[in-house]
Amino acid sequence: MPERKLLLLDVYALVYRAFFALPPLTTSSGTAVNAVFGFERMLARGLATEKPSHAVACFDAGIPAERLAAMPTYKAQRPDMPNELRSQFPLVRKVLAAYGVAAVEVESEEADDCIATLATRASSQAFASVIVSGDLDLLQLVDEHCTVLTPKRGFSDLMRYDEAAVFERYGLRSSQLADYRGLKGDPSDNLPGVPGIGEKTAAKLIAQFGTLEEVLAHAQDVKPDRIGKLLTEHADLARRCRDVSLAKRTLPIALTWDECVYSEPERERLAAMYQEFEFRGLFSRIEGRGDLKPEEALDASTTARALPADRGRPQPKWRHILAATPADARALLERALAQPEIALASIGVPGAPPVAFAFAWAGSDAVVAPAPALMDDEKARADFTKLLTADVPSKIVFGAKELARFGGRNSIAPRGVRFDLNLAYALLDPDRANTDLAGVAAAYGAQPVIPYDASAAPMELFGTGHGISAEHASAAAAIATVAEHLQDDLANAGMSGVFKDIEMPLAAVLAHMEQAGFRLDIAELDRIRRKLEDAIAQATASVHRLAGEEFNINSPKALGAILFEKLQMPGGSKKKTAWATGVEVLAPLASEHEIAARVLEYREVSKLKSTYVDALPALIDKSDGILHTTLNQLGAATGRLSSTNPNLQNIPVRSEIGREIRLAFLPPTPGRVLLAADYSQIELRLFAHMSEDATLIDAFKSGEDIHAYTARAVFAVPASEPVPGELRRRAKAVNFGILYGMGSFGLAQSVGFSRGEARDFIAAYFARFPQIKQYIAGAIDKARVDGQVTTLLGRRRLLPDLKSPNHAMRAAAERVAINAPLQGSAADLIKLAMVRIARRIEGQRLPAQLLLQVHDELIFEVDPPALDALREEVRTAMENAMTLRVPLVVDFKSGPSWGDMA
Repeated sequence: MPERKLLLLDVYALVYRAFFALPPLTTSSGTAVNAVFGFERMLARGLATEKPSHAVACFDAGIPAERLAAMPTYKAQRPDMPNELRSQFPLVRKVLAAYGVAAVEVESEEADDCIATLATRASSQAFASVIVSGDLDLLQLVDEHCTVLTPKRGFSDLMRYDEAAVFERYGLRSSQLADYRGLKGDPSDNLPGVPGIGEKTAAKLIAQFGTLEEVLAHAQDVKPDRIGKLLTEHADLARRCRDVSLAKRTLPIALTWDECVYSEPERERLAAMYQEFEFRGLFSRIEGRGDLKPEEALDASTTARALPADRGRPQPKWRHILAATPADARALLERALAQPEIALASIGVPGAPPVAFAFAWAGSDAVVAPAPALMDDEKARADFTKLLTADVPSKIVFGAKELARFGGRNSIAPRGVRFDLNLAYALLDPDRANTDLAGVAAAYGAQPVIPYDASAAPMELFGTGHGISAEHASAAAAIATVAEHLQDDLANAGMSGVFKDIEMPLAAVLAHMEQAGFRLDIAELDRIRRKLEDAIAQATASVHRLAGEEFNINSPKALGAILFEKLQMPGGSKKKTAWATGVEVLAPLASEHEIAARVLEYREVSKLKSTYVDALPALIDKSDGILHTTLNQLGAATGRLSSTNPNLQNIPVRSEIGREIRLAFLPPTPGRVLLAADYSQIELRLFAHMSEDATLIDAFKSGEDIHAYTARAVFAVPASEPVPGELRRRAKAVNFGILYGMGSFGLAQSVGFSRGEARDFIAAYFARFPQIKQYIAGAIDKARVDGQVTTLLGRRRLLPDLKSPNHAMRAAAERVAINAPLQGSAADLIKLAMVRIARRIEGQRLPAQLLLQVHDELIFEVDPPALDALREEVRTAMENAMTLRVPLVVDFKSGPSWGDMA
């Protein structure tokens, strides 16, 4: 009997890796396909080299509730998936269909658990399995029948892990890796592990005692005593990190081996797929001589178009050098200080302190030095501080905010940071804002950047294990190589001013905001927790009473069966495995079916508890007792900031109990108060300015309630009569609906009247404000010609979908063409105000600090005697940040907590 071999593909991990390893590639219609291409190459290579008899691709379909219950912060730090990546997953399914590879996903479960279930099932039948994934967590599945292939660099070079390779890397058996992870944690999944215990100590302890439970049971015997005390103090945290890390091996996957038999794909199907995605090199090979090589790397002929189109520029050759000791570091810094300009790269895990820094300058040398060699030696630290705080040499970096955060942690205020590749690349195409340095280097044809691998076996240098080698100097070499090209592209795009005047100075402001953070009132959160627990219990009891039985409300399958099978409620839509039960389904039912309303209530209070009340205390920094967020400078394509880990821009305000959560947010400095400054109706004011509608401009100049004014104009309410609340509500919906490109269907849904009434209302609105209609039509026409839109200050947004043959995609792009200049201009305005306010606070030496931006609102802490002075400085900066045809108005509130401001 021929050997049976199962190939298991971790789709999300492989697609994600391919997306960031390859330059931005699109078809002639503008469809992004770089991740599709990278995934197809890994799939082709895996199939060609492994020759499996069976193959299954596993998809993520959510995070299991029990993992979030054990660790509410599990994967919470991960930024939103870029739209350019999200759009490629349906295309990846087409690749799998062309190859005839079965796909599986289980509702509310992760791909890792699907893989673990199938690999365990195969091993139990002496059935060989090979897992292809970029996620090393899956090494826990390795056994005599199961191996794991992981991409080493980029996406095409695969490394095989069998039992011997796992032991060689970690000094542990695969069955011990979850216990090891419980001790060391995993930043990529937001698992903290035991504070103060790193990879080497974790591996040593697990190897010595065998399991995590044995380590914890013998904590008093662990030396040094400091480690033993940490184990005792954080035992529960270690167990929870371990439990979250364990792959589930018994998911109910109804897939037989016969259903996942793999055979050589038909050439016609592959050719059609290559042609659809315009993989021209692959298509020509399969149509021509038929000797397609799956291991081939990307070349310039593979796809239709690569952005930016300058990959062929000649690039310098760099010699990579390791400065391993303090003496080496001192010599390196002496050379660097003599340069007019240097490229500086921090090496390490994103979000964690750098483990090394790399330097490069005109010439051919790029040098990397471990952080201890730079910071622990007195002379080296003094020279490194001098380098960071001097205007000369000027610094070119990838991540100016992160460098400022490093400086803040070490009482260093970096100066002379002239250019940030990360910000420049994101500005050029904001839909790819999450691309890392390796992706930027690849896009510009620079030599590959060797990423830092936190899980690699470390080298011992200067008494500290950190895994740094000479090849990590490639980061600085890439920065030096690409900077000039990016500067040219920014200038050609007309965005040098946005970059220089807004984004570059803002980076340090954001770093100081992140460092400041908030104090949390734990007692207040405990009070809210008890209130939420009561609300959850009451909502659960109501749902069960109305259902006539108890069931798992969190299970879409169980809930759908109750609502649409047992109770026969209308509007049900069944997927492959369960009924759809999202808010878009339940909200329309809630007014007539009490159980739908109670389910929505249950979800709201449960989310408040798990997302905020339970999760926030766990995120407090133990070193200073402060809750810090991460502010993503280009977190949205419009240029707006976003906040992650935790998301402080999304603290609820609509529900009473949601607003109470803000009561727990206190100034980080005891004795200070909070001040909030909020732009009044900023996007509507920008709309009036940009549309030049005289009626709307006059309304703002007169200081009227703009929604009441609109209601009077559209509904002909006499000036002598008050505007009814319902008419004002409808006018407000239209004001913002027009702003966001909403049509009659969307307006009817949001306001609650018929589509005909909505159509009549929009017609009356445009009749009263004719220049707005002309502005919208003109904005779309201009964007279609230009292929982009710009803000008042020149920030651009590329819109290739305006020419898409797909009506839905084209309509969505038209809505963006209307809204993006407004939202982007609002983002420019408040960012510019933030920079100016920070300078005013520093210049006036005010005892105050900017803490947070929440869309159009800024929140500060300030000593009470300086409250009035800060208010006036903020008002001056915000109301004069831009000169518009309408006045800018700022509203203020202050108080001892975020929730108490009035």
